Amino acid sequence: MFPAVYEINLSGLFHLLYFGLLIPVLAIRQSRKFRDAQKPLPNRLRHFQTTAFTLVFFGAMSPLVARAESMELFPRAIPPWRALLAGSLMFVVAVVFIRPRWRRAVERRTRVVHLFMPANATERAWWVAVAVLAGISEEITWRGVQAGLAMALTRSVLIAMFCSISFSAGHIIQGWKSAGVILVFALGFHALVWLSGSLYVAMAVHIAYDITAGISYGRMGRELGYSLEAPEVVAI
Repeated sequence: MFPAVYEINLSGLFHLLYFGLLIPVLAIRQSRKFRDAQKPLPNRLRHFQTTAFTLVFFGAMSPLVARAESMELFPRAIPPWRALLAGSLMFVVAVVFIRPRWRRAVERRTRVVHLFMPANATERAWWVAVAVLAGISEEITWRGVQAGLAMALTRSVLIAMFCSISFSAGHIIQGWKSAGVILVFALGFHALVWLSGSLYVAMAVHIAYDITAGISYGRMGRELGYSLEAPEVVAI
């Protein structure tokens, strides 16, 4: 299931280029700065806040484009049981499979992990906000609007791969291996959208996974002695 679009106007073309090309390019450029151990990482709370506001922007832009393209993003239908089951299984399998990677990253003191481990109540609240906003706005953007526009342009189901690649490239700050994992996740989210006929299940799984990841990183950081308060001294 992709939102039906029959003709693409200028707003749709802008959306395709902005999220399909510009965001990945900017993310790749930013990731180079984050890999430079001589440069301090940004303040974590400020990073959470900036990310939240960026996601609000994405979450506002994409529905506006959808409206201009007469796309229906939120059908009034309860997802079928098979989609709910698939979403639950995807969440459980993902957490079980990825959790050891989280721990290894903390044990190695991987530099960028510092930005994903909330250390106190304020940071945890902002992390949850980021997770909710990401689950909603990113699903609307890449699995909803972007996929619908690309389908109208190419008439091919292979657009799921294009959207997944641009989505994973937009998260390249986490590293190339993590981007590969995110590519698999993105394809899984597309499958959930296809199974359910809507974005709802993919949103729920996305939100639950992101919240679990952040809270787990924070707990592992405390358990394994990762420095939670001084990003400028964290080594790669």
